[in-house]
Amino acid sequence: MSWSWSVRFAAGSALLVGAALAVFLLVEQPRVREATDARIREDLLTTADVLARGLEGRSLREPALADRMRRLGEALGARITIIADDGTVVADSEVADVATLENHRHRPEVQAALRDGRAIVERPSRSVERELLYAAARIPGGGVARVAWDATRHAEERARPTATFWWVAAGVLALGVLGAVAMARALGRRLRELTRVAAAVEAGDLTARVGAEGRDEIARFAETFDRMTARLRETLARAEAETARLATILDGMDEGVVAVGAEERISFVNDAARSVLGIGPDAPLEGRRLYEVLRAPALLGIVERVAEERAPLELEIELEGAPRRLLHVHAAPVASGGPGTILVVRDMSRIRALERMRTDFVSNVSHELRTPLAAISAAAENLEDQTTRADPVEGPRFLGAVRRNLTRLEALLDDILAISRFESRPESVERIPVDFAGIVRLACDELQERAAAAGLDFRVLVPQRLGVVGDAGALRRIVDNLVVNALTYTPRGGRVTVSLDPEGGDAVLRVADTGIGIPPGDLDRVFERFYRVDKGRSRSAGGTGLGLSIVKHAVGLHGGQVSVQSELGKGSTFTVRIPGAAPSVAAERAAS
Repeated sequence: MSWSWSVRFAAGSALLVGAALAVFLLVEQPRVREATDARIREDLLTTADVLARGLEGRSLREPALADRMRRLGEALGARITIIADDGTVVADSEVADVATLENHRHRPEVQAALRDGRAIVERPSRSVERELLYAAARIPGGGVARVAWDATRHAEERARPTATFWWVAAGVLALGVLGAVAMARALGRRLRELTRVAAAVEAGDLTARVGAEGRDEIARFAETFDRMTARLRETLARAEAETARLATILDGMDEGVVAVGAEERISFVNDAARSVLGIGPDAPLEGRRLYEVLRAPALLGIVERVAEERAPLELEIELEGAPRRLLHVHAAPVASGGPGTILVVRDMSRIRALERMRTDFVSNVSHELRTPLAAISAAAENLEDQTTRADPVEGPRFLGAVRRNLTRLEALLDDILAISRFESRPESVERIPVDFAGIVRLACDELQERAAAAGLDFRVLVPQRLGVVGDAGALRRIVDNLVVNALTYTPRGGRVTVSLDPEGGDAVLRVADTGIGIPPGDLDRVFERFYRVDKGRSRSAGGTGLGLSIVKHAVGLHGGQVSVQSELGKGSTFTVRIPGAAPSVAAERAAS
């Protein structure tokens, strides 16, 4: 049986009060009995003293003394006895014929009173045959006045305070219980009201109020609860408004957004994500597990990986099915640190198809242009002798212009084909062990003559051997384009330094020059296609504008990184890192 809180409170209060009273009575009762006994004895002695002083100077043999003692005994409710010095009883309030009484001189109380002036003794009486409490006092002038009290009455008088205490304790206990019940009922009513309002708030009714009564702790708690509920309602209203605004923003995005919570359960999907992932617009998703909705192992693997590593992840995946879709996925753990992942998905299928079309078009056009350019070059060679004989002054000049522009066109087509191959057919790039140091040394040897003609201090610092896994042709293009770029933009008398070093498992190629430098605003764009910092100088030098873009693509295909540091007027340093360096011999530098 489950008792209510008020009943338990009242019962507990009653037990507490009862225990306190019981302890009090057990401790105080002996003291009360002793005090009561001492008071009774003192009262009897006082009565005997008063009686003895009242008989001072009186004759103890007068006839009326016995009658007076009888009336006095009835009034006091005690037995009064007057005893002469020789022990003869001269008057007794309960015995009419005192002659029948034996001599009392040897009674303990009489002897003590004659000796000490007063005495009190409890003993049985042989005259009236019951237990009596005797108080005796010496009468000035001779004799003893004795007052006796029935021992039963003595015991009753001693027990009366204890009984009174018990009645008072019972009354206090009853009042305590009634007060506890009343208090418990009042508290229970207020607590029930708090419980009712709390249940209403839990059910979603944030308008429920407790209402404060009084200024006690429960009233203050009720006020605090009401304020908390009001603030909670305001916070939820703001959160709902923010959620609605965020949902509107997310639904208006071109990218698909999927929020996955604990146990990979979907909490939000916008319309773009439904379209990208091929999910029907009316399909219920919230609360369902991601693998129940999507049959995309790659996407599920991304979610699991982000959940385990708690780090963002960005990559492209291909979804199987008809039609096949290429998706760019950015996944990140929720910002709060709790379980969950946010997926931003973008369909790259059309973009990649357009890029392939563009790349294929450029590649095809470049290949088609090679044939007429070769024919023009052959025709120019055939015309060289005839033109020189026909016009020895202008003929060679015109044919030189044709040859220079043919060379520029061939270089441009070569660069276009290279970057097209890197973009459209990355699988064509080989992954075999090659001696990167030998490639750098060979490229620099072939450019020594050009550096000397430009009046430059050309230094090459490479180890004897330094191997990497990659494509020798692509690596050669990286070296050629960076070194030619440095030679082109370094004025006469300047210095170009090419170095190769193993660093932390990478092969690090640095091409540093003391040339014209790059303005800070152009550093972020130098690797873009056809971007030229100094357009006039680049064209006059015969550059195609694709060299650094080819470097960036070729380095990326090797899993490496390329960066540039430059100061206008002081020169530039391009740094290429290719992972997987494997020096076959200690890195001994060879300068040339």
